[in-house]
This record gives sequence, C-alpha cells and structure tokens, in this order.
Amino acid sequence: RGGVRAAAPSEPSEQEAELQKLSAAELKRRCKERDENVGGTKSDLIARLLKRRKPELLIVRKRNGMNVPKVPSCNAALLVALLLNTRPGEGKTKEELMILADATGVSKEPMDKKTGFYDGWAGMSELKKGDPALVCMKKKLYCLTTQPQGSAGRDVARALHQLAHREGYCGCGNSTL
Repeated sequence: RGGVRAAAPSEPSEQEAELQKLSAAELKRRCKERDENVGGTKSDLIARLLKRRKPELLIVRKRNGMNVPKVPSCNAALLVALLLNTRPGEGKTKEELMILADATGVSKEPMDKKTGFYDGWAGMSELKKGDPALVCMKKKLYCLTTQPQGSAGRDVARALHQLAHREGYCGCGNSTL
C-alpha cells in the first residue's frame, strides 16, 4: 500500500546533546540568564536554549528594571506598528495606530477589545513614561523616541520586532527591520 512513512527520529544536534547532559538546575540558570521562561520540563528548557537568543537590549532593560513589553502584547504591537509604519520623527494618530497595531499580529488580544476592563490602548501611558520614554507626542501624533541611541523607542521596537518574528507572531514578512 502507498502510505506515508513515519520519519525516523532525528539525531539531536551537538548543541542539543550537550544541553541534555546538564542538570535541570543548570538549564534553568542558563534560561534565566537569557531572560527565558524557567518553567517546564527539561525538554522545554532545552528547546528555549536552542532558540536564537533574545535581543540583548531587551535582556539588559529587564535586568535594569526598565519597561520591556512582552511579546505577544498590545504594548509590543503598538511599538512594532510605529516601527513598521513611520520614519524617525513621524507619528500616527491613536486611531491609525490602533488599526496598524492590530494588523501586526504581535498581540493575542484585539486592540479594540471592549469587553472587560482592558483595551489595547490602556498601556500607552506606560510607553510614554520612563527614562528614556519609548513613545512621545508630537503635534497630537504618537512617535517612537530616537534618543538616546541604543535604548530609545525605535531601538526597543526593533528588538521587539525581531523577538516577535522569533516567536512566530509578526506577519509582516520582514524580520530584518
């Protein structure tokens, strides 16, 4: 009979084989160092360690107690939408930004969710404060901050965009921005 043959289990990569030799405690330590979830089975931990590392900017910001929107989240979607749809110094209205953020796929929740107590815009106040703030207002438009270079809103948005692609959330087709 013509049927589909089950694929033979693949041999673990050299890196995976080395990780399998480590204790769960050591795997958790390595996950924590990379700002990855430390819960789950040993296989879960190894899978996280085999993924491409999160952008260093996000790891450093979190270690320093600074705002780092989670992926997926509405805040991450707002930042990614601004990154993908504006040039430095340009901005979008709230209405434009909500539509663009929803289209990114970077949030599990619809941006205009009206049930319950939360909608996607609720976190914007968090993005507008901090040192440095990630978003600023210019002539009633929301813009990504551009200074200080290396930790401004555009830099964080770029790192979140890369992470969203790594995790399979962003559907823009361009993970290099």
